[in-house]
Amino acid sequence: MKKLAALLLACSMLAAVTGCGDNKDSSSQAATEAASTAAATTEAATTEAPTEAPSTERPAPTPTVDENAITFEDGDLYTAHSMAEKNYENDESATKLTIEEFNGTKQLRIQVLDKDDNGTYKVPKVVFNLAELVGAENLNKIKSISCDITGVAVGMFTGEDGSEMLVPGNVMGALGGNLAAEKKTDADGGLLQNTWANLTEFSFAEWENNWVYSHVEADILLDANRYEAGYDGATLVLMRWGIPNQADLYIDNITFYDEDGKSIPLAYKPSGDAAGTDSSKAE
Repeated sequence: MKKLAALLLACSMLAAVTGCGDNKDSSSQAATEAASTAAATTEAATTEAPTEAPSTERPAPTPTVDENAITFEDGDLYTAHSMAEKNYENDESATKLTIEEFNGTKQLRIQVLDKDDNGTYKVPKVVFNLAELVGAENLNKIKSISCDITGVAVGMFTGEDGSEMLVPGNVMGALGGNLAAEKKTDADGGLLQNTWANLTEFSFAEWENNWVYSHVEADILLDANRYEAGYDGATLVLMRWGIPNQADLYIDNITFYDEDGKSIPLAYKPSGDAAGTDSSKAE
């Protein structure tokens, strides 16, 4: 309708100046300019404003939290400490473990402290003592484990082209643990139970935001490979593979399930130590 009105306005102006004698040329030029102006105004009015670039901000995740989950809301580390088989001289990194709020909830923050000779941040291996958490007598009930993992950028990631981004990049690692004190075999010498088990590996990435979240689940597929009841040294180990840039891990809502999918109650009594610890001195 605006375009039609503009054209009618231009036509009426042309008609009004057609019979004006000596002013014919100038009037005609004026009418043409008026029509052009009206058309340009109409086009500008009907052109949509350019849309803004989509925001990279997104809401915090809202995971389902089981009543028996380790939520870290009380500030306790729940036995978490850093593995140090050779005083951090191999691929393992010293870590600083604290309970801090992120995305609206208290979580276990894992800060990686060491780099290798190539400048790559080494592998954090954070250990939980399962016998303390669920009770040694209940270890063989564990059929699956779940937790929420968030990778948070701390230092810039530099791409191959030299560009810099505040992103965690690729977050890759595994949940593992030692299932029994010794390997078990059947009558024919076949392996029934490993001392160490890689329960599951995870991999997720973020190249637009400064944090990335994933819900990770680990299932012990073989009944023979379950944790051994009564073994005080049973562990759950969280690992993230080495990365070139500095990024923290946040862990939350660790939950243990039996073969029926029911969560296993915790036997651990938290101390409420909200200060956390520098686990580079542990183990």
